[in-house]
Amino acid sequence: ACGSFEAIQGELNRLCEKGIVAAEFVDEAVCRKITAFFTSEMGKRICNCGKILREFKFSVLVDGEQYADGLKGEEILLQGVVDFALLEPDGITVLDYKTDRAAETDLPRLTEKYSAQVRAYAEALSRIYKLPVKAMLIYFFSAGMFAEIT
Repeated sequence: ACGSFEAIQGELNRLCEKGIVAAEFVDEAVCRKITAFFTSEMGKRICNCGKILREFKFSVLVDGEQYADGLKGEEILLQGVVDFALLEPDGITVLDYKTDRAAETDLPRLTEKYSAQVRAYAEALSRIYKLPVKAMLIYFFSAGMFAEIT
């Protein structure tokens, strides 16, 4: 139920009635932000993609050197939960959601702050699914904007 503002509002009301979503999240501003997400190019790709991952928990062993000096040759356990990923035949798109209250001017700083996390998630998914990473994105709901990690 993500094709229109009305459908999203109806779905949020349904989730609120079931106790899944707090009533404070069922307001016009939230519905507009969710609508903006699903009517974006990425939102449309999500709705038409055959294989998606949501809240995907993973654990992988990685070379510690890439995370801290002095850990060369040490394996460390990396665990996380990927908010969302599209698995397409030509690769993986990793999408992390952020609900930080942020203005557009804050996005470069916040993108940098979260980029290591998203890169780690992308590397883990690439290893698990044996596919290249096509894109790594963060969606900032408060600003209604995507930031691409390069």
